[in-house]
Amino acid sequence: MTQIIELRQNLINLYKKYEVAINYVLKFIAALFVFWRVNTLGMYREELAMLFNGSTGVAFMLLIAVIFTVSPPTVSLLMVAIVITLQLTMVVEVAIFVFLLLGLVIIFYARLAPKQSMLILAIIFGFYFHIPYAVVLFAGLYMGLGAIIPVIIGTAVWTMIGSFTDLARAAPVMEEFELMEIPSAFIDIFNQIYYILTTNLGWVLIGFVFAMMILAVHLISLLSINHSKDIALGIGAAVGLICMMMVQIVADVDLSVLSIFLGSIFSFGIVWVIKFFDKVLDYKRVERVKFEDEDNVYYVKMVPKVKSANAPTAQMPEELEDDDDDEHLYRPPERPRHNPPYVPQRPNPNRPK
Repeated sequence: MTQIIELRQNLINLYKKYEVAINYVLKFIAALFVFWRVNTLGMYREELAMLFNGSTGVAFMLLIAVIFTVSPPTVSLLMVAIVITLQLTMVVEVAIFVFLLLGLVIIFYARLAPKQSMLILAIIFGFYFHIPYAVVLFAGLYMGLGAIIPVIIGTAVWTMIGSFTDLARAAPVMEEFELMEIPSAFIDIFNQIYYILTTNLGWVLIGFVFAMMILAVHLISLLSINHSKDIALGIGAAVGLICMMMVQIVADVDLSVLSIFLGSIFSFGIVWVIKFFDKVLDYKRVERVKFEDEDNVYYVKMVPKVKSANAPTAQMPEELEDDDDDEHLYRPPERPRHNPPYVPQRPNPNRPK
């Protein structure tokens, strides 16, 4: 165990040394993957083919990935929305509808909660890799109850992605852009999306399960018990596993029992490793302290952190020893005292003699 702790501390020290560069590199890699997956939609107009094919397409992807990397979360989501819109321009009405829908999400949510809004992308790609439970467990452990909103939004967007692509493939391609036809086309697209979301309630049940997982993990992790975060992750993964199996039976969702089981176990392992690198507590040396003042009684539970020998320690200033011979100490010179100038007083003519 000591070797594992030392390896953990070495990795943490290496990360802290190059923290800024590592964060930019990881974000750039994530941006490349995001835009590569978006580029697979492939329903753009011929006029835009140069942006997504050949050497020009590679340069364009690298450019928007760099912008994604150095931009704040709101601008990054806006870049994703723009690229998705360009990918769906084969049917202009669908592209405009998707851009307006994503724009509303960015304006009314991502602008107000920029960091939590990145969970929308995270949960979408969690579905892609069949481990959305890892995103949910991480959100419940580190981001609190506010993470429920972006997780549900991401689940709904994941459900609608297939619907948008199906609409774009089924809709007739207009040779010329007809502005007057857009309102009626919007109504048709909205009715089809509304029909898909109301008839297929699987995403609602999945969003409810994810909300319950976040609630369970967050509340249990706040309890003053030993290994509270480990217990919270275990209970959260168990809640997700059992509830997702029930959803698969009740709502006939396209999820296999094996993928649910393996995804839950693998997600638990991923988030546990993240928690391990966050902090390790020594519950064998737990101390409980009680003290009080005139108004309150305080009960404090102290759990020391497990640190390796090469962990950096805070350096306290050395205390000066008492020494009679303190001539070596620097003392600022005393400022000379200046007496105020003497001002003779004039005699008062009204003063009685």
